[in-house]
Amino acid sequence: MEIPGLNALQEQFDGCDTQVLGISVDSKFSHKAWASGFAGIKYPLLADFHPKGDVAKAYGLWLDGPGIGDRATVMVGKDGKVLWAESVGPGGSRNPGDLLNKAKELAQ
Repeated sequence: MEIPGLNALQEQFDGCDTQVLGISVDSKFSHKAWASGFAGIKYPLLADFHPKGDVAKAYGLWLDGPGIGDRATVMVGKDGKVLWAESVGPGGSRNPGDLLNKAKELAQ
């Protein structure tokens, strides 16, 4: 995902009562180094590091072969229920504008 594009839309995500989070099985140290390459990001990064992949496994996004979480977007309601999910695979990308439109649609 193009991080600057997501940063530019952060206020609009906030406007539709959507909290953006990034999560991966990398450590918080890896996240810090990764985020600094984009001159910072405006949303929290969560480390699904230990026990590795437990959150990815809970959402059915763990890939046993490579030992990583799938690249996916999951939108969860305030009640904790999954409202929408889309997997793009480990090499896939997402469009921040499309994600914003989906968040607005779900907020209605």
